[in-house]
Amino acid sequence: MPHLTLAGHTLFYELSGRGQHTLVLFNGITMSTVGWTLMAAPLEQHYQLLRLDFLGQGLSDKPLADHYPLSQQADLAAALLDELGIQKVFLVGLSYGGMVAQHFAHRHPERLHKLLLASTLAWSDEVNNYISQSWIDANTAGGLALRYSSSLPWLFSSRFLASNAAMLEDMKEMAALVDWNAVIRLINGVKEHDARNWLSSLHLPCHILLGDEDRLTPLYQAKLLQERIPGATLEILPGAAHALHIEAAPAFVRSIFGFCQP
Repeated sequence: MPHLTLAGHTLFYELSGRGQHTLVLFNGITMSTVGWTLMAAPLEQHYQLLRLDFLGQGLSDKPLADHYPLSQQADLAAALLDELGIQKVFLVGLSYGGMVAQHFAHRHPERLHKLLLASTLAWSDEVNNYISQSWIDANTAGGLALRYSSSLPWLFSSRFLASNAAMLEDMKEMAALVDWNAVIRLINGVKEHDARNWLSSLHLPCHILLGDEDRLTPLYQAKLLQERIPGATLEILPGAAHALHIEAAPAFVRSIFGFCQP
């Protein structure tokens, strides 16, 4: 399994596909590279596809710390590109990954062709902080069962929850594999996120993607990103909620194909 040690930390990554251009996918907060399974095959037909686990995720290091700064995650991703000899990429960030992607675009703008931000936040406001703390409290009070059940309404649409009972049980088993202490450090990093003062400095093509039933990263956050990033466009996916990579994977892929072109 491919790992690289960067700035004293070991990161896991997967590089696949044979396209001329490189597309990078930044994970949501409890994801690993496995989370992109429903989208990987079609993307590999058009791009060299790079997926990575951030610090605190999947098969990457999970160092003890109060939090993992989003700027640190962005810099490690840039260092990974250096080690792989990749100069410039199309970048797609989902949820947590969309916040890291904002910092990447701010700190390493020369590395990007275009930026796609999906189901993400311009800043972690008090609503997001309370939601995050409720998940931590749920895990303390009831472990995986309560944490998982309390998160589902924030992640999926009503239609998806009503028609995918078996899949939800399978995903619960995957949720049990997550290092929850590391997730708390990731959450604490999110609580420091506030890009509002520098979004206007991002001068590159940017597309924002949101499900119209997304309760976790709501429309007012997407509109703020669109308003602050010069020339940014906004696309709303009907009938989808937050976890676009699962319940709206084909539409997500189509959006990437439509936007992430030279």
